[in-house]
Amino acid sequence: MTDRKTELLVACMQLLEKQDNSFIVLDLLTETVRYDGADCDGYCLLEDIKAELNLDQTNI
Repeated sequence: MTDRKTELLVACMQLLEKQDNSFIVLDLLTETVRYDGADCDGYCLLEDIKAELNLDQTNI
């Protein structure tokens, strides 16, 4: 079983690979990747990363 940070990094990598393989510029916040057993968009991934790093809007 992978740890949470690794799981989120793999999801980020998959999202970036989607852009790398595309001929057009994608809106990565609306593109989906699969982790936690569900399809999650970039917004969801961003919030999960912030939670993992214990960040909120005031810390950024």
